[in-house]
Amino acid sequence: MSTNFATQLDHSLISAAKRGRSAAQRVIFETYKTPVYRLIRGLTRDPELAQDLSQDAFIQAFQKLPQLQDHNALGSWLKQLSVNLTLAHLRKPQRLVAVDSAALEHEESPQPSQAAAERLSELDDLEKYLELLQPEEQQIVWLYLVEDFNHNEIAELYQIPAATIRQRYHRALKKLQQGVLKYVE
Repeated sequence: MSTNFATQLDHSLISAAKRGRSAAQRVIFETYKTPVYRLIRGLTRDPELAQDLSQDAFIQAFQKLPQLQDHNALGSWLKQLSVNLTLAHLRKPQRLVAVDSAALEHEESPQPSQAAAERLSELDDLEKYLELLQPEEQQIVWLYLVEDFNHNEIAELYQIPAATIRQRYHRALKKLQQGVLKYVE
């Protein structure tokens, strides 16, 4: 199961985006906005934060796009950038910020395409069960099951041994299994 970062785009489009062409960048954004949002939402469990971090991910991606050597790796590069950005945010001490509630009333949520909407509903059950886990356990399970990261890649992200990640993953699966059985009973 993956959130579809595998979509390949034309090399000339990526080259144009590297040169700062807004139309090409828009195509990249439209192609990957749902996978980026879904990945970040899966890691943060917070739709509003995921929306903010998704925007940050694309801002960073377009700034760093000239550094991308292999055009075929755009999706995996963007996926890695999104994970790193999200985990960095989650590691930072959080500050409270005053919010203008009147401005929020006029804000619209992005509407996913039909295929993306079907994909989102497919993963809703997994999200419901992930609520049984601690945040780091949720992230590890999400990265492994949904984003197809292996234990070594996750260990590298968290800067801990892969054996520790495997252990935490299996412990989280046991928790999920126990929690699901409680829902069924």
